[in-house]
Amino acid sequence: MGAVSHPVDIVQRISPEEIFFTIKELHEDAPNLIAHTSGKQLLYFLDIDMWKKEVFDLNATGRWFRLLADAGDDKILQHVRVTEPHLLVTAMSHFIRVAIRNPDVDLLEQRDELPPFTLDDLFFIDFLSPEHEDIIRKYLDVIFRWNTRMYFSLMEEIARGIHLENEDAALHWRRARMFDHGFPEFDEALEIYAYLARNVVTAPTIESSAQDSIISGPQSPVIDYPVKILDPDNFFRQCLAELQEPTELDRISTELAHLANKVMIADGRDPGAMEDLRNSLAKVSGYINIALEDLCADDISKASGLLRQNHMEILFRRGFSLILDLRKDIQTLLRNYDGGVENLGHPLAGLVEGLIKKRPVYADNIQGLPKPREFASIQDIRVIRELMDAGTIEDKWEPI
Repeated sequence: MGAVSHPVDIVQRISPEEIFFTIKELHEDAPNLIAHTSGKQLLYFLDIDMWKKEVFDLNATGRWFRLLADAGDDKILQHVRVTEPHLLVTAMSHFIRVAIRNPDVDLLEQRDELPPFTLDDLFFIDFLSPEHEDIIRKYLDVIFRWNTRMYFSLMEEIARGIHLENEDAALHWRRARMFDHGFPEFDEALEIYAYLARNVVTAPTIESSAQDSIISGPQSPVIDYPVKILDPDNFFRQCLAELQEPTELDRISTELAHLANKVMIADGRDPGAMEDLRNSLAKVSGYINIALEDLCADDISKASGLLRQNHMEILFRRGFSLILDLRKDIQTLLRNYDGGVENLGHPLAGLVEGLIKKRPVYADNIQGLPKPREFASIQDIRVIRELMDAGTIEDKWEPI
């Protein structure tokens, strides 16, 4: 009963990633949850949602300003206090234009040349977005009452008009914070698609028991959502169900989240979009599933040992490497086959077109599903290999 009576303490013990995922799921009820978040959690939400492919997103920023304003003055103040100054200047510069009066000239003589709104008869403000004017007025009033010196500094910086310099600095600091949450630079993210040989995967040992895997000491806030939304029927998910140690499940879930973050960066997806997050986790889960099925067949005990002994990125890369092996064999087939992909016949042509994309997909839309999907199991690879068989080419293929 005591725990329920302190929702702020409960919410602030949860990882920013988990809270953000929950906010996206809640939609209309999100403000009630946002009201209880910490400054650190809030800054993570803004870093994720206010930028689209490292370009400042005015619409998303407006949505967040409105959510925080609706949560009250304390939430606005929390936002202002935790936000890096260059980011606050960048955000405000999209909503207001600031003019400074000449203190040596009587205000009445300047009034017609100045914007209409002021809190101090020194800085005069034009609102560039009528739909956000009431929100920005509220923000400015809170800042002015809390710290007049900070308000003057903010107005002076906006009035200077060096918006690109501030935005570049804000992006620099945002990248650093995102890196701490598992979002690397693009070149580093691409390393998840580097080929990995089978022998690099660490085999399970007799010593890799549940007791050995338990890690003592304080742990970071738990990230649950990656495991929650995995396909419940695939081999990987069945193996996770065999792991009883909370520390192992927490480690795996965190590694899945960070791996999905890398996929989003490498694939140019939007970390703030739920569909992109789900699709990235589907790819991560599928590639790990392929590696486990290839290495362990249907031996859940052996596969669970592999999960204990290996970082999820190792298994992801091994699963992807099996797809690369398949693509290499397809390319060899095409070099020795008359005509292009379109002459391979149905259904191989459609599957090959999906396979040879920069980011391979399993084009089972040729089997009646609405669109291609990520490779999800070793069976996807086997289907294509069976169709590559020379006898199949001669006897069973149908022209497109």
